[in-house]
Amino acid sequence: MASTFPHVTITVASKEDGSDASGELNTLSLGYGFHQAWIYAAMFSAGAFFGTDTPFTLLFDGAYSCSFVVLVLSMLFFGIALLVLGFTNQMFLRFYVSKQALGLSAALTCIGTYASFFIPLGGPVGAFAMLFAGVATGLGSSLMIVLWGTAFARYEFSTIILNTAVSVALGLVIYMVLTHLVPPFASGIITGILPIVEAFILWRLTPIPYYRRREMPIFHPLTVRPAQFLVRLLLPVAIFGFALGVLRTIANNVVLPAADITTILVIGAAALLGMLIIIATIFIAKNEGHWDLIFRTLMPFIALATVALPFLETSSSLVACLGLVCGYMCFEALMWIFFADLAQEFRLSPIFVFGIGRGTLALASLFGTIFAMTPITDVHFMGTGLNDASGALLVLFSLVIAYIISPRQREVKAIVVAPDATQHVDQGTEALKEHIAELDAKENPSTPSITASGAEGEAPAAPQDVEEGRRAKGRFHAQCEAIADRYLLSRRETEVMFLLAKGHNAAFIQDQLCISKSTAKTHINHIYRKLDIHTQQELLSMVEAAKREAYDHDQEESRR
Repeated sequence: MASTFPHVTITVASKEDGSDASGELNTLSLGYGFHQAWIYAAMFSAGAFFGTDTPFTLLFDGAYSCSFVVLVLSMLFFGIALLVLGFTNQMFLRFYVSKQALGLSAALTCIGTYASFFIPLGGPVGAFAMLFAGVATGLGSSLMIVLWGTAFARYEFSTIILNTAVSVALGLVIYMVLTHLVPPFASGIITGILPIVEAFILWRLTPIPYYRRREMPIFHPLTVRPAQFLVRLLLPVAIFGFALGVLRTIANNVVLPAADITTILVIGAAALLGMLIIIATIFIAKNEGHWDLIFRTLMPFIALATVALPFLETSSSLVACLGLVCGYMCFEALMWIFFADLAQEFRLSPIFVFGIGRGTLALASLFGTIFAMTPITDVHFMGTGLNDASGALLVLFSLVIAYIISPRQREVKAIVVAPDATQHVDQGTEALKEHIAELDAKENPSTPSITASGAEGEAPAAPQDVEEGRRAKGRFHAQCEAIADRYLLSRRETEVMFLLAKGHNAAFIQDQLCISKSTAKTHINHIYRKLDIHTQQELLSMVEAAKREAYDHDQEESRR
């Protein structure tokens, strides 16, 4: 079911080919903004909201607060759970994309958040509440983040950028309201409700599962050479995660809790500036889907955040605060855009990309958080002998190294393989096929006739023709899939190409996919360019050629 909420479209005209790049601002930004606000409030302000600033003496002899222990537990289980989700994405695909999983994740996150209220009781009850709060919020939010990643990966590049920018800024604004305008106990209550609210929005954004519509995902997710992909992806992500953990911890512990009106206004201005900087990347990328451009554009602003660290306690503290918050927002948005576009551009499983990528980022960020937990006003970071300036240089150096070794799009292309090369990996898709066949056999519905080109006819098919119609539909999907795999079309480009191959025009595609006319035309132009064709008729000829290739292959197999 598509969202019925209002949306705003930003269009960037291109003078080169006459097409436009459109980004649609919809409820993705609202829902993910709530999730960002929950992270800030439940993880980094739990002491103020839930009264968990009391020392935990069982293991650490009073060195750390209960809220810090909850944070460590939550981030640890969050990262581990994401890695498990990523590596098992095809094995349990039907559950991961179900709305039952969405409800479970929201319930765990909500109950785990409210468990923090019982931590100040102390004793066995408080210890159990602390353990449960950390584990439940970690597990619940891990599944929630994967579902949000899947929702973002359904959209084109500009829409991903636009909604990410607004959501990161919105999350910060909601957090500031909870911190400074709402009493602490009420803030804790509202924080626990946020996962339920975002689950409702995500429910509206999540289409009916493919297996219930008797449809396959568009089409098979492409697979990668695991060793190469993980090395190229996880090493820079881990380094980025360390730097992100340091920046986020300092921003939450030093800057955001500030109560004076001047600092609050500066933080608001930083949120607005960061949002505008991120949105401006749409004008640079123009829906081309090159995260290389996004990295080059946003990295200087992220570097400014690092440079601002030594000046937080000087006369230039307000300017430093502006730079830190703005840079952190760009950093947070950059990593989210990177994973979403990676899944979209190469039709990779979003569960795999966000599970492995965000899991690694979370665990590395946990290390950065622990590294930066000593207040910024102290002379040393965690007793390592690093002062403020040296710590800033270390983070800046980490950013530079991570940027240098981060994968470029052309490098990812080299390690992406078509599904037929590793069919055993695609267990989830095969399971969906079997389930669809079971539903069809059980209900034996009457279906419309399907022509050789794959278009649906007007008259219903006779019962004896149903099976042949299904086979024809399957062959047509296979023909389109072969072309999409061969030329590495993105997820949305594959959807558009499929409709084009069925003979539909841009207006029909616009209505079918709920995108603007300019966006539909842009995708069509991208498809033609990637396929090195110029007209829809040439596309139909390519599909027909794929049909002949498939037929010849089947004949060859039958002779054997």
